[in-house]
Amino acid sequence: MESADLLVLNFARGLAREVGLLAKRRIGNLGWTHNKSGFYDIVTDADLEVEKVVKSEISNVFAGDSILGEETGETKTSSNGRVWIVDPIDGTTNFSKGIPHFCVSIALVVDGTPRVGVVYDPYMDELYEAVKGNGAFMNGEPINVSKISELKEAILNTGYQYSAAEYRDIVLKNYVAFFGKVRAIRVFGSAVLDQCYVANGRIDGFWEYNLKPWDVAAGSLIAKEAGATIIGIGEDFSIYGKTILVTNSSLVDKVLEIVNKR
Repeated sequence: MESADLLVLNFARGLAREVGLLAKRRIGNLGWTHNKSGFYDIVTDADLEVEKVVKSEISNVFAGDSILGEETGETKTSSNGRVWIVDPIDGTTNFSKGIPHFCVSIALVVDGTPRVGVVYDPYMDELYEAVKGNGAFMNGEPINVSKISELKEAILNTGYQYSAAEYRDIVLKNYVAFFGKVRAIRVFGSAVLDQCYVANGRIDGFWEYNLKPWDVAAGSLIAKEAGATIIGIGEDFSIYGKTILVTNSSLVDKVLEIVNKR
């Protein structure tokens, strides 16, 4: 691992733990919650507080880099090709209701490609990390995708984009189409953790629509470094695209066949 990557990784680890524990302390004392772009798209004051801390610390240490955060948009400081992409609390709906399934996601993207990704789940005390080309780890231990090869043995995960009307029917049709063909389908409410759960083999595949860069920048790198196959649905995969399918190489075509029957 290059020394520059190690510097970024160590910084992101510490920052993710710091703000993850800050968010954990706030879960029972939200202050206020309001809608961003619609009834289902919410933000809490804790989201804003965490993102403010993240942006401030990144700016102090990496002053030449740009920062893209879910809640406050992009802070442009230079054109060096380096962008930090941050989701201060992924799983805000869970968080807002006191459901302890959410995470902090921090990624450094260089020239459009994720280079370093760190995800921290403060309730499970699980820190996921990856540097491009160096494998994926959870709490310092290597992780790998599952070896499940048959749909009937697979546990899949998806998410409901309630606020995106154009995807509602698609998501429901896909969900129903998997009935009787897989062991189970889960909806946990955090796209970032869903990708990490594929990475460590807890679930065997994940797909979702209408995602944003902060939903996939860190998680997709961690999953890929753990051996996952990552593609778009009806489009080439990009962290700036809208769709993602993450699974192992044995399941990808089988899952995609059903998803594409929508």
